[in-house]
Amino acid sequence: MRNELTIAVGELHQGIAHHHWHGKTFRQFWEWFNHRCIQLVGSAAPEELDALEAALLEVRAAIEEGGYMVSSDRLDEVIEPPM
Repeated sequence: MRNELTIAVGELHQGIAHHHWHGKTFRQFWEWFNHRCIQLVGSAAPEELDALEAALLEVRAAIEEGGYMVSSDRLDEVIEPPM
């Protein structure tokens, strides 16, 4: 994977940190995340897609661990700081 994609995935990983999302909704988080993923996949060369998919799945696992995977009826709830 090119350095630009590796850096972008790292920035995506940093961007999911809780302090960036306090006071915003889960919907805002998912809109941002999905938009960035679409941009990354669109900028990848065909031979980079497998490595990019693996990297994005790692970010997705961190999102799940962070508690951002909520049902659709909770998308408009505000993200609160962890207790």
